Parts: sequence; C-alpha cells; structure tokens
Amino acid sequence: MTYTEALAYISGLETRGWRLGLDRMAAFVRAAGLESAVGGSNRKFVHIAGTNGKGSTTAFAEAMLRAAGYRTGAFFSPFVVDIRERVQFGGELISREDLAAVTAELQPIAEAFTETEFGGISEFEFKTAVGFQYWEKMQAEWVALEVGLGGRLDSTNVVQPAATIIVSIGLDHMHILGDTIEKIAAEKAGIIKPGIPVIVGVMSPSARDVILEIARERGAPAFCFGEEIRLNDGALECPWGTVAGLRPSLPGVHQPHNAALAAAALMSAGVNDLRAIRAGAETAWLPGRFHRVEFEGRTIILDGAHNPDAASALAETLRREFSPETRFHLITNMLTGHDVPAFYHPLTEQIENATVVPIDFFRARSPEDVAQELVQLGIAAQAQTDILAAIRATRKELPVLVTGSNYLVGAVLVALG
Repeated sequence: MTYTEALAYISGLETRGWRLGLDRMAAFVRAAGLESAVGGSNRKFVHIAGTNGKGSTTAFAEAMLRAAGYRTGAFFSPFVVDIRERVQFGGELISREDLAAVTAELQPIAEAFTETEFGGISEFEFKTAVGFQYWEKMQAEWVALEVGLGGRLDSTNVVQPAATIIVSIGLDHMHILGDTIEKIAAEKAGIIKPGIPVIVGVMSPSARDVILEIARERGAPAFCFGEEIRLNDGALECPWGTVAGLRPSLPGVHQPHNAALAAAALMSAGVNDLRAIRAGAETAWLPGRFHRVEFEGRTIILDGAHNPDAASALAETLRREFSPETRFHLITNMLTGHDVPAFYHPLTEQIENATVVPIDFFRARSPEDVAQELVQLGIAAQAQTDILAAIRATRKELPVLVTGSNYLVGAVLVALG
C-alpha cells in the first residue's frame, strides 16, 4: 500500500460518520492483538481531556517526557495541516512509509468488522488504532494521548493510563455531550480510572464538583489547580515537589496553566526529572495555537479557537501580545454546530473588519451565512472565495487574525506555503 492509497482509505472512512462508544473500539483492539499496547507494563499513557487547552497540554506532556529521555508517542485531535500530526513518535510525525504500512496491516481487520454486529470501523477509531500499532512497533515507553471528543465514550478511552488530566470544561459540542456544564463535565470525567490520579484544571465550581464526585466514586485521587497545585511566578508547587522556572514556550495567557497541569500529572505518575519538565515546557510546540507568521509584509496570527471560552482567552492574549488598542482584520469561518454570535462576541472590539472564506470540510458553514451573522454583530464583513486573495486584500498596517476553526487554520497555512 502506498501513502496515497493509505490516505484515500482513511479519508473514505469519513462517510461512516462519528460513533461514540467503546464496545467496537475495544473489539478492534482485541482483533488487532493490541491489548498490551493500550497500557500496563509495556507502555504508560497520560490521558488528556478538556474543552480547551488539551492539545497544548498534550504537547507539553510529550515534550517533558522526551526531555527526560523516554521514547515518546503523542496523539493530537484534530490535526491542523497534515493528517500525520495525529500520530507522532519522538516529537516527529509518523512517516509516510510507516503510515502506509500500519494502514495496510489494520485495513483487513477493520474491514472484517463491516460483517459483524458492530459495523464498520470509523475514521477516528481507525486513526486511534494506527497510533496504538505504531507506538507498539516503535516501542514507545510513554504516550501523551489527547481525547478526541468528550471522554467517556471516546475511542481513546480504551487505554489504562498512568495519569489523567481534565484541562477545562466549557459549552461546546452540546448536541453530543449535553446541554449543561455539569453534563459535559461528566462526559469528560469518563476518562477517570480507579486509583489513577486525575489533575483538574481551572473551571467553574459546578463542573469541578461533578469531576471530584466521579473521582471519589472511583477511588481516584484528584488534585486541583489553585488548591493542591499552585503556580506562582513560574514556580509550580504540588504534592510531588516544586518546579521553579516553569516557562512555557507556547504563547497565550492560559499556557502556564496548561504546562503546570502536564508537569503535575507526570510527577504524580513518578516522573521526577525536574530539569526535563522545565526543558519540555520551554520547547513544546504545536501549530495553530497563537501561531505567528509573516507573509508579504503582513503579520498573521493563526489560532484554532472555535468556542466562546477559547475566544475570550484569545482576545486577552491579543491584548497582551499586541496592545489593547490594536485592531485586526479577521479571516474566519466556522463549522456547523458552533454558536457564531457567542464565539465572535469577545473579539468584536478588536476586529476592524472581516472576510469569511470557505473551509473544505463537509461540516463547514456557508461563508455568506457567517458574514451575515457578523454584520448583525456590528462587524463589517464580506464573503470571499479565495483565501490568498482575502489576505492580500487586507491593509498591511493591520495584523491579520485567522480563527474560528482548526480546519481553517490548516487551510490558510497551506495557502501560505
């Protein structure tokens, strides 16, 4: 199987849709002989859920483990530019050759499921299994594993982790996870395992209470940021020790919090190399998280924020990294299922005008519809069919902000070369 054939097979699974539930994924793991690959003596996982910040926290955890000398895997959801971002080893994307080889190994096993009561394997289930197979092949010692959606029924939840992290809880994917903060918190808390420490980030008291109750029921020790875990001027204090000089590489007002959660989780699981924890915080990188590029004399900020909490954090970071008075030209669009007015409201004072461009994804919103909703918010907006033309039409003295979807960020990065 070639790399092109592997991509075609994986993308073809999109038509099967998204399926929450662990029964089929667990059966797929057994059929592929991957029981030992999902945790235990062979491999340790730090499993990371949350509405916002889970990708950055995953990047910090992997970089810290790699700096400590471990053979590391990582799994990110979603990818930004290249599907191979999903599955990584040693800080590098899975190679095209390895992706093709692993896909060829798993394809017949996956296709056999179409004749069972479980039905055909979904795209996300297949990509998750690619990770398990690849990390087994590469003899990864630790994997930083980002949840896809929710937690309780996400296909990554077949692992037995050494530590879990719930970074944040916000209102997102409500049509799937529930229409209240408490319901969403319960879904995210589904990754908590009996006896395994869970690190809890900053969130509303109602969300935290749900998580702590589930942890108590399962006998999982829980440690909360701001209580057992504290961060003061770069000094992390937690029950397993103190790390001075924790300086995250990723920009954003929330990144010190995310780096602290990653460090605390690893320390709770016995990773005590404080030098490596500091080094990992300083070297972690992830595309599409306040990602700054220069293009034809323009400064462009790309950020995959797509819900109101993320938009608020982005607005605060823009004020800190530029100035409160700086205005931006917005290049944007969103996927269906997201609340357009709620997302853009925190950014309205910083937007000079907006251009809405198409996203090549089956759940993308119509640029014309989003532009109309922006106009109703008081933002001068127009639709444009070409991304590069939209960027080149901006005034060079205004920085450009690209946000609203990771898929959009990826499309813009590709267009920029």
